[in-house]
Amino acid sequence: MKIGIFAYNFRHWKTQAGIQNLCMAGYKPEVIFAADPVELKFYQSKIRVSPKDLFLWHPKELCDFYCIDYHVVRHNSEETATIVKKASLDLGIILGARILKPVAFRDFSIGVMNMHPGILPQNRGLDNLKWAIIDKKPQGVTTHLINDKIDRGQQILQEKIKIYEDDTLLDIHLRLQHLEQKLMIDSVSVLSRSPKLKTIKKGTYYKSVPPEREVKMMQMFDDYKREFKNEKS
Repeated sequence: MKIGIFAYNFRHWKTQAGIQNLCMAGYKPEVIFAADPVELKFYQSKIRVSPKDLFLWHPKELCDFYCIDYHVVRHNSEETATIVKKASLDLGIILGARILKPVAFRDFSIGVMNMHPGILPQNRGLDNLKWAIIDKKPQGVTTHLINDKIDRGQQILQEKIKIYEDDTLLDIHLRLQHLEQKLMIDSVSVLSRSPKLKTIKKGTYYKSVPPEREVKMMQMFDDYKREFKNEKS
């Protein structure tokens, strides 16, 4: 299986972890499509769940080490499509990208896989960890082949994480991040067997959590942890 990676052209945890884990699992990518940073114009919620100032390698350094072709491109471009066709790529994997349009994913023979930090279809969109707390939904990860609808397409795997009474938001975030990596590897193995996949329904789409809802989220966090304590299936 020939794999291409959608990534960012800057230091980024998911990009680094994904490239390293794929190589360690024997699925070394053929190509990295690295997009430069862009200014985010949508509202971003204020309570932070991810750590700052991590020690990370630049993805170009990783690709030099692993001998992977590295292209700095706009993901949604004919340049990307040309590289996909020239390299005869089977599967794309999203390790860092904004919304991908068909020009970016139409020419992969299998499709492009996303690891979504929420249970689909009931938790689509942004701030999935926070909305799960607010709406009393489980925390988990869904891998899927994307289409032109956000967080839709075809489901590959889905798994919930455990919740503990002494969890912080950071604990849950890190547990979701690491489950994404595990399911990424498991999903590549599944896709190599050409499985029949189910279509993801419309579900609920969320935007960033507004300030007043974040306040409510923190007020209900302890009750949420007690309700979902150790739940996993």
